[in-house]
Amino acid sequence: MGIPPLIIFDMDGLMFDTEKLAYRAWQMAAAHYGFSFERTLFEQLIGITNQDIVRKMADYYGPDQPVQEWRAYMRLKKHELEYSFIRGPHFKKAGLDELLSFLKSQGIKIAVASSSAREVIHRFLTVSHTLAFIDLYVSGEEVPNGKPSPDIFLEVCTRLKVNPKEALVLEDSPAGIQAAYLAGIPAFFIPDFVKETAIIRKLKPKIFRDLVEVEQYLRFV
Repeated sequence: MGIPPLIIFDMDGLMFDTEKLAYRAWQMAAAHYGFSFERTLFEQLIGITNQDIVRKMADYYGPDQPVQEWRAYMRLKKHELEYSFIRGPHFKKAGLDELLSFLKSQGIKIAVASSSAREVIHRFLTVSHTLAFIDLYVSGEEVPNGKPSPDIFLEVCTRLKVNPKEALVLEDSPAGIQAAYLAGIPAFFIPDFVKETAIIRKLKPKIFRDLVEVEQYLRFV
């Protein structure tokens, strides 16, 4: 069978251990403004664009709540938390460097498709010294609809001239798995913050504990 010619990585929670920072920043925003913030809500926000996060927040708390202000404060706090963390030893997920090196040695194209802003993607890839491995990165800002719509994955395939059926997506979020499914791209689920949902049970992607297991699997396909 062999390794697909294109591997598409999600970023937050998949390449980098940043979802816990986002959750902490939301807790800080909730404490500052006095609103309740449940983990179940946070799980619905993982993997989607900023615009969709604000929309979900408005649906959840009501249209009269200052969710834009809450979101802006959360992003400020997340940036403060990231400043030291992204330069530390636990920023990169286990097995990331080895997987990227292996794929590059096999001549596989590597892309990043993330709902984060393009500036954030570039900063994370640069600080982590992984940018040199990446053939293309696309932000949720660059497509009409964010995950779980398939737009971002289809955009990657279009730019790199690869048939979606001949690609592979690595994701940690149900929204990302659903987007890959809708794009017609096989996907591996490497859980981070969210372990299982109805979408995961329905779509039944291959599930791996971490990127170390993904590399071991790809070596022998």
